[in-house]
Amino acid sequence: MENLKLLLQLYIRPAAAMSDIMDRGSWAFAAMSVLVIAIVFFATVNEKLHDAYRIPTLGEYYQPNYDSTGVDSPTAEAEYKQSYENYQTAMASRQKIPIVGDAFFKFFSLDPGAFYQPLLAISIFFVPLLILLVSVFSQSGTFRIALTRDYAALATCSLMSWAAAHLPFEAVGAALYTSAASPEIYLGIWIASSLLFGVFMIFALRTVLGANYGVAAVTVGIGWIAFTIAMYVFRYVSPWMLSPFLLFWVVIYFGGFLGGEVRGFGNAFRQRQNFKRFLHNATVNPKDADAHIQLGLIYQQRRQDSKAFEHFSKALEIDPEEIDGNFQLGRIARENNELQKALDHFAIVVEQDDKYSLNEIWREIGATYLNANMYNEAADALEKFVDRRPVDPEGLYYFGRVLKAQGKSDRAREMFEQAIDSVNSSPSYREREIRKWKRLAEKEI
Repeated sequence: MENLKLLLQLYIRPAAAMSDIMDRGSWAFAAMSVLVIAIVFFATVNEKLHDAYRIPTLGEYYQPNYDSTGVDSPTAEAEYKQSYENYQTAMASRQKIPIVGDAFFKFFSLDPGAFYQPLLAISIFFVPLLILLVSVFSQSGTFRIALTRDYAALATCSLMSWAAAHLPFEAVGAALYTSAASPEIYLGIWIASSLLFGVFMIFALRTVLGANYGVAAVTVGIGWIAFTIAMYVFRYVSPWMLSPFLLFWVVIYFGGFLGGEVRGFGNAFRQRQNFKRFLHNATVNPKDADAHIQLGLIYQQRRQDSKAFEHFSKALEIDPEEIDGNFQLGRIARENNELQKALDHFAIVVEQDDKYSLNEIWREIGATYLNANMYNEAADALEKFVDRRPVDPEGLYYFGRVLKAQGKSDRAREMFEQAIDSVNSSPSYREREIRKWKRLAEKEI
């Protein structure tokens, strides 16, 4: 029942629902939901579309009986000619998918008997491809590490998304099945369910992998190719999928590896859920501010800023001097342009540790003063940061802006050039993460 609530929650609060699915969702429930919904969806919507737009074959019209007629007999020749004419007539009079025509079938299948394909395509092709693309675009870690860490969570969210996206349209398709609805209506249902699935997946990528909206949208757009790849793979592999002989050798040669990988995915997912459950239980202790800090960081990583703010604030209610909570709330206040509030939080941090977070506290203070146009104070803070972190491109960029505002153009240019050099000399896994500061510095020169 809880998993059903999570599925329905996607329609109302998709971002929060994805986070809850990560914490309490069941892959088995998600997979079963996809299978059940796909059976009905394919038997109604896909069947109507298949009947309306399928491409006929000559074999449907020409089925010679060589027992009663010879291959070269006039009767056989006339039968073939008539069958071919009927086939040509059917091809000329058949309906085609609007705009794209038969090119649609190069990328997608409407086979009503392929109800099992969404589950397999998402699990085997779609989810790994999304993780690979986000790893490339965002450099969130190596693909192998990201796959082990995030596969089960993203697979569960993806399957839930597919089920939620197709459930209402499945109901519409079933209701229209006995009516004389035009194929265009069923095509609209098919497209709408696919688009809704794409929207849900954007939220899934933001929550599970921490991608921003742009990266998530591009990743989902490219990720559709996984379903096309799956279609061609299943077309050639499906006759062998139920072969006992083939399955035997797959288990013999790959059983240990596959079993280990599946256990690894499952263990990572369970550990993540258990850790979150432990933290929530720890918040029952009215004196445990650290549990709220850890939950806030988790929600922050999932881009659920309101929940992160809530837990950081609760941590400060327990301990107003909590250093991590003050730092995070100070950053949030600066992003919201609440500059004095940000400085108040940062002051508490500096009083306890003026080298907090590898001296990033001074970069945050300097950036806050910069936003307030208090250039002398910003220069003092950022100069201290740059002295301690001379290759941090973000700090160099901020310091360059302060110097430029103070009229110190030569030194400002030096800071911008150092910021650019810092990005250029960074390892590849870091370069994509910090190249934003290179672009901004180049604009200032």
